[in-house]
Amino acid sequence: MDEGTSQYYFTASMESGKILCSLLKAIQFQECAVFCAMTEGLKLTVEEGKCVQASAYVPADNFTEYHVREDVDVMFKISIAVLAECLNIFGSAEESSLKMYYRCEGSPLLLVLQPQSVHNVMTDCEISTQTPDSLLDLRDSDADEVAKLVLKAPAFLALLADLERSCDVFELNLSPEHPNVSIVTYGMQDQSCIDMPKSSDMVVSFSCERAVTLRYQLHHIRLVMKALALSSKVSSAQHTSPLRGSEPTPS
Repeated sequence: MDEGTSQYYFTASMESGKILCSLLKAIQFQECAVFCAMTEGLKLTVEEGKCVQASAYVPADNFTEYHVREDVDVMFKISIAVLAECLNIFGSAEESSLKMYYRCEGSPLLLVLQPQSVHNVMTDCEISTQTPDSLLDLRDSDADEVAKLVLKAPAFLALLADLERSCDVFELNLSPEHPNVSIVTYGMQDQSCIDMPKSSDMVVSFSCERAVTLRYQLHHIRLVMKALALSSKVSSAQHTSPLRGSEPTPS
């Protein structure tokens, strides 16, 4: 880290802030996100009620410059709406280069944006930060994977869009036996079921040691539909621990 950046815990720059803005909108189901700068890249995480957790990742090599202090934890809470508004300060149609600076704990996040279509024009925005709440750890490194299903995100998104709004429970049944995948939804007065083999065009990969049933509140599934729209794949897995997760993979 050179003399110009050594006074900051974190600095980064990218040719366009649109990537970051799109990722923010995909996880914007809460007011604030936890902003975490790590050596390997940037991670923004949103939680709802310790039940749903969504994270957006920007690897360090996506930035033209990226520096983070390794001797401190660079983590703070920030308003998603304010950050997105600043990133779009020149309008959503304008490509703007972005620089970010974070000096120390409690200091604001400084953004410097410059539109690519106009020379000698730039703006800087300071966004207040807060101490983050603890995040739920949904990964158990000691647990063995019992079953995992990876689906094509566009096809899964289309399936979700066709579900009745009255449904409130989404059940995913995985089995080594045919049909390998069964999706059941439950509503106040009705129930629907979709069966598909592991050879279905929607299925990217399938592994299952024994029959398992994963149940989700459909409200929680719908929270990640924006993220699905930006993704190429979505995976759902069951481990020997009681934790389970559904995880979109960016395109």
